[in-house]
This record gives sequence, C-alpha cells and structure tokens, in this order.
Amino acid sequence: MIIKDFVIIGAGIAGFSAIKAIREETKEKSILWITNEDRIPYKRTKINKNIAKGFNKNDFALIEHDWLVDNHIELLYDEVTEIKTDKNELIFNHRGHLRYKKLIIATGNTPNPLNINNLPAENIHHIHSARQAENIIRTTRQSNKYLIIGAGVEGVEIADQLIKLKKEVVLVEKNKEVISRFFNPRFSQLMRKSIINSGINLITEVKNISYKESLSDQAIIEIDGIEYEFDTIISTIGYTPNIKLADDSYITCDKGILVNEKLETSAQDVYAAGDVAQHPSGEITGLWHAAEKQGYIAGKNAAGQNLQNILKPFRMKTEVFNEFYFSALPPNNDTNVITEEKENMIRELYFKNNKLQGVLMLNDQSRAKTYQRALMEQWTPDEINKKLPL
Repeated sequence: MIIKDFVIIGAGIAGFSAIKAIREETKEKSILWITNEDRIPYKRTKINKNIAKGFNKNDFALIEHDWLVDNHIELLYDEVTEIKTDKNELIFNHRGHLRYKKLIIATGNTPNPLNINNLPAENIHHIHSARQAENIIRTTRQSNKYLIIGAGVEGVEIADQLIKLKKEVVLVEKNKEVISRFFNPRFSQLMRKSIINSGINLITEVKNISYKESLSDQAIIEIDGIEYEFDTIISTIGYTPNIKLADDSYITCDKGILVNEKLETSAQDVYAAGDVAQHPSGEITGLWHAAEKQGYIAGKNAAGQNLQNILKPFRMKTEVFNEFYFSALPPNNDTNVITEEKENMIRELYFKNNKLQGVLMLNDQSRAKTYQRALMEQWTPDEINKKLPL
C-alpha cells in the first residue's frame, strides 16, 4: 500500500500554510495535498468580491503549478470519504486508499442550510466556492431581482457587487444590526447608511420569511407579511465547521474538531487547523489570517516541532460602497475606548492596561497592515500617536 509522509486534506489557506511549514522542516519527505474542488487551490475570500467583473478559473490561485513541481507536492483532485485512524489509512471516493504518517485536516467550513417552507433547496444559492460564484455570475445575464438572506460580511459584499451590476437587491437580516459579529452599534449604523444610500432595500429584524409560489421564472417570497418577487435567492446566513469526515471517523468533535494548543486532535498523528478547528477555549476563529497561522503551526508540529497556537486578534476587512472597514474587536468589554475622526476617517481604539486590544477603523486603508501590527504588538497610546497619527 502507498504510504505518504504528510497528507493535507483541504486546499484553503490553512492547508497551504501547513505545506509551506513542512517544507521549511524537510525538503525530501512526501506531501499529498487533497482538494475536492475543480481547480488549483485559490484564495476563497476573493470570489464574492469579484462577481461584478467576473474572473477566470485560476485568477485567485494561491500558487502556480510550477510551485507544486518545484516543491515536490502532489495535488490530488479527489475526496476523502473515511479516515481509519487505527491504521493511519485514508479511503478515497475515486482513488482507493493509502496510508499516512501524519495527517492535517483543514476542511474549513460549510454553509448553514436555509429552510424556507416548500422552496426547493436547489433554488437557494450559496457562494462558498468559486464554482458557486460562477453560477451566480451566470444568473446575472437574465436575473434582475435578488434576495440576499443574511447581512453579515459576505451578504453585504455580494449586495455591493450586484448593485454595481444595476440589479435590484433586497437584503434581509434577523438581527437589528448588520455585520453584528464584527461591528459595534455605531459602525453597524455607518454600514447601514452606506447600504441604504447605495439603493439596496435593507430589512432588519426580520421575523418570518415564507415561500408563496412560483410565477414563471420568479419566486414569490413573503417577508414579514409583504410579498416580493425574486429571480434569484442567495443565502449568506453563516457557516458551520466542516466536521463530517472527522466525526464519521470517530475523531472527537463538538462544534468543530477539538484540538489542543499544539493543534493535535484526539487521534494519534492527526492535526486540525483553520475554520474546522475548535480550540481549548471553545473558540472557532473563522478568519483567513487565523487559519493561515494555525496551518503553519500544525505543519511545523506534524514535522516534529513543538509549537503552541496562541489565539491572537486577527482582523476582518472589507471594501464595499467605496468605503473600507477594518475590525478587530477586543475579546471583552473591559477596555477604555479612544474615538478619533478626521475627514472621512473614523477609528475606535480599545486599550486595556495601556495596551491596544482592539480596533474599529473606517477609510484608513493604506495603513491597514500597520493597524494589524499595532494589535499584535499591543501598542500603547503614545506609540499609536507616534506611528499611527490620525
């Protein structure tokens, strides 16, 4: 039976980062990278930001094919259906089976299901993969009226793209605030204003959405008692860690795959990293740079190192409606806040014991990396004034 030194399941940033870390430790040992998508691994965060202009198949590729060859990485387009942890064995959908010495699970997350009474699931679109985004781009050729359910970051970014294409967009949210995971009420209100000014029909605090009937190619949807006609319905109601493979293989899971500080799972020789991992604190990070860091640590440890993953305040950023937002909220409310404004720029800096713990920022895009550095290094107010004056 074929034996691989390292196998990485999942072709997102966590998997890619793990491979780079392994190659820093060893140039010779075999690495198998598994993806169940139809293209070379790509930067997933780009796809819903490029619906208006479209994209080619490999526009957002993390690497080129030559990089795989130069680094002796085997990329396999297949799906793992079972992990036999007692034998260090993988069963594939098409390839058969093989054994691994070390395994890193970086399967990311999966869209939460949206259930609207009697509306067929195939009529509800998600934009989690490049292929799904391409499907939405194809709908724009004939669709004009869109319903987006969920006003988180993804829903707002998609709405922004559709408005650029002159589409009619209704954006609905069950909560009072938009992007409530990353914004405080003030920044949520700033975003709400931008959404409404763009021409989007924003409806918040929605209690009931029901499907009435189909009329030709349109669906009649009732939102809190008012009927609307839509050509296309998009769900952006959040994600759940993609634990099915691990759970079915008797690797201990809760909401995510349970890992320790070294990103080891309950199964020997098996690590988990990125959006699928649930940390000892119970946290599931769900952010690009957090997944990148975890993948790196998992790769290092799989290759023999003994690193610990320390959760740090990685940021969310988004550019919509010609404005740039940066968010890294503090882990708790026990902070002092300094609010500053200049022209169209606004920032709120959160300090505890004179050390920076969180940032909300609007329209200071050119210095976004400096804000991230300030967070990581926990700058003092004096350092902020010297290095990041507004």
